[in-house]
Amino acid sequence: MGSQIVREVFGGLPPEYLAYSFVGAPGTAKMSSSRGGAATPLDALHVVEAPVLRWLYTRRKPNQAITVSLDHEVGRLYDEWDALGRKAGGRATPWETATQARSVRTAEREPTQTPRPFPFRSLASVLDVTGGRDEQVLRILRDMAPEEPVADLDAARPRLDRARAWVEEYADEADRTRVRETPDAERLAALTDDERESLRLLVAGFDALGGDWTLDALTDLVYGVPKQRLGLPLDLKKPTPAHRPARACSCWSTSLLTGRDTGPRLPTLLLAIGPDRARALLDPARPA
Repeated sequence: MGSQIVREVFGGLPPEYLAYSFVGAPGTAKMSSSRGGAATPLDALHVVEAPVLRWLYTRRKPNQAITVSLDHEVGRLYDEWDALGRKAGGRATPWETATQARSVRTAEREPTQTPRPFPFRSLASVLDVTGGRDEQVLRILRDMAPEEPVADLDAARPRLDRARAWVEEYADEADRTRVRETPDAERLAALTDDERESLRLLVAGFDALGGDWTLDALTDLVYGVPKQRLGLPLDLKKPTPAHRPARACSCWSTSLLTGRDTGPRLPTLLLAIGPDRARALLDPARPA
């Protein structure tokens, strides 16, 4: 009707039609200026860094719907953004390069970016396990990158603040991590012989690490225990027959630490609670 009026009443040419779709969040109404009750970009900016949110728009055609997911999927969004940043050195396609460029600058200024963009999921796990205590968070972030330790938490901002907001506002309370105060004597007594031997190797590995209580070292240790049990080389990469035992070992070890089979990755959890508390919960018979 509008085009007809332009042509027949005003004798002009109507503007080119541009089809567009809507922006929404899972389980909610589409964003709309005429109706309330829907998520807004300001809501998303509490959790998503400005360049990442802009990228959600720039990588879509106008007629493609955009879903701003603030549940656990937000971690995957950050992972994809970080992967694009790693490709920007030469492996990115022209389209990827263009969408990233539009995301990190505007006509007036560049949105703030995090100097040291630690993985969002890792930040959320660290904040969850430590209760958000700044001194503990800083200690763990330094251990996560010992080759280039961060000087202060500002190096991880604003992503750190977005992860904190996500943990406080969006993380399901049932999924929050609570580290046990005392060993789970019943669960320890119910371990199978295989589980008990794997636990012995894991705790023995704590001693071998010494002061190298870092995320990389703990990851090698956690995935190395099942390989030791199967007689496989420790430097053998996935996929290997040790992959499934490693996952099972992580599950019941996490259960011993938190009372739940799910939670942060076991290396991240061990890094957060430190060697003394890990030994106390996993090897209570050993004197402190």
